Amino acid sequence: MSYSTGDQSSVDKSMRSVFVGNIPYRATEENLRDIFGEIGPILSFKLVYDRETGRPRGFGFIEYKDQETALNAIQCLNGYEIGGRILRVDNASSQKTRQDMRSRNDYDSMRD
Repeated sequence: MSYSTGDQSSVDKSMRSVFVGNIPYRATEENLRDIFGEIGPILSFKLVYDRETGRPRGFGFIEYKDQETALNAIQCLNGYEIGGRILRVDNASSQKTRQDMRSRNDYDSMRD
């Protein structure tokens, strides 16, 4: 399979990015940056917030400089406890992550 330059860039980014789930609602971006920054330099960090309430949704995404650092974050921090919750850290493009996000979006739309 061949990729155009733009496609390759997004593939590279997905391989460098991790999904972080089960984040305690009281955790701050600074707390999480400190924890995940121990693995390596963070290029970007995004906590996901509910559009209507502005409250955190309990998950986010972190982009590292390379795939090796992202894999190290998954290996070292999946199962890490913060604020009484066990973090789930996975590749940002994994099938399971996409299914979890779809399920969560379905649940949120049912609540409305």
